[in-house]
Amino acid sequence: MWGRILVLFSSMTFVGAVAVAEPTAFKEDFSTISDDWHVAHYDFSHPAFDTDWRRAQVQTDGGLLLKLSPQAGDGNRFIGGSIRRNKATQYGRYEVVMRAARGEGLVTGFFTYSGPHYGTRHDEIDIEFLGKDTTKMHVAWFVDGELTNKFIDLGFDAAERERAFAFEWQPDQLRWYSEGKLIFEHHARDGKIPEVPGRLFVNLWAAHPSISEWAGTTPAKISAQARVQEVQFRPFDTVNDPPRPGF
Repeated sequence: MWGRILVLFSSMTFVGAVAVAEPTAFKEDFSTISDDWHVAHYDFSHPAFDTDWRRAQVQTDGGLLLKLSPQAGDGNRFIGGSIRRNKATQYGRYEVVMRAARGEGLVTGFFTYSGPHYGTRHDEIDIEFLGKDTTKMHVAWFVDGELTNKFIDLGFDAAERERAFAFEWQPDQLRWYSEGKLIFEHHARDGKIPEVPGRLFVNLWAAHPSISEWAGTTPAKISAQARVQEVQFRPFDTVNDPPRPGF
């Protein structure tokens, strides 16, 4: 949520000022990382992040393993893992089976993002877990850079084992799910809904001390892992299909 990864603009079609993505369903178990995904590898300069991105921090090991490790030298104190979908998607159901990382100052994210580096405004929809308290889900969304967010009690620890989480993005509402249960929803009558297609990201990062009030203070030598067992997207016209077990 704190200003997303800067990536190169990739192809979309445009209607007026709004980018439009063709809806394409996909399902990934990450037995390998296909060409549909990009693994970040660069030094990241952002006031909220104390993390650079490295390919070695993204591994396949019975699913997707995102790692966070300390690094020596100037600049950010940590290296983390981030992967994103190459094509933008829009309305539909976004599902993940994952285990969040535990630890002060750590953030495990599953989210769609669009912004100026794609030639669009900043729209975003988030599922995030703060390592300081993984019994809560941080749900958030941006519309033209304006943030709305809320913490939701899960009733379990998302860092204990892989669990199923999802959000649904529709023109008139947003819905978040945990283990198949609706836990929060937002309707257009109560405020704006993101509408610009975004790329789907999964990442693990350490927060800069400047946002410690939100994320906690990251210990200097902490190492951590988040595991992603599966990711799936179903376009808007199929979200009313019967969900699979766990979703």
